[in-house]
Amino acid sequence: MSGKMSEAVLETDPAGYVYRIGTEEEGMQWIGRETEPVEQPYPIDVEHIEHFVEGIQDPNPLYWSEEFGRKTRWGGRIAPWGVIVLTGEHKVWRPEWLEAPKETPTLFMTVPLPGNRLLATDYEVECFHPLRPGDRVSKSEKLISIVPKTFRVGVGHHVTVKAFFRNQRGEVCITDSRTIFRYKFGTGAGYKPAA
Repeated sequence: MSGKMSEAVLETDPAGYVYRIGTEEEGMQWIGRETEPVEQPYPIDVEHIEHFVEGIQDPNPLYWSEEFGRKTRWGGRIAPWGVIVLTGEHKVWRPEWLEAPKETPTLFMTVPLPGNRLLATDYEVECFHPLRPGDRVSKSEKLISIVPKTFRVGVGHHVTVKAFFRNQRGEVCITDSRTIFRYKFGTGAGYKPAA
């Protein structure tokens, strides 16, 4: 990476998310950057699968029955792609004596840009190999693009990040490409502060 990086400036939004603040030029230097794969703390398990498909009321027997799955080309029960959200650590309460989980911040917030808020704008998922009960999932990300934008909510950037979810054999099972609008709170033409 060329150019001099300024000292890291961090801002926290009301939800507790921490953003690295920098210039557009600094952020643009990050395009193409990839993170190392990080194993998610929770394996895929039957309870995660059932909890997820109960929530979305998906009756697909591949998610509910090992016996049914054995009769298909998949050879057993598989997990829907959305169950990956349950394999990651979430900011939940923990007793003080318990070690805090290792945080794996996303490139959306660690890339140095002026914005201190996020708004999801686009999401695309591709599935390549099924995830199954017992699989361990590792996640890595790649910063694809940064495009300056202005909307009513603020001035900022469309930031596109592609995430790769691999099983314990290193096979890419799922990719998701997300574009968010990262903006500076209170800078848009439609912004009206509360009275």
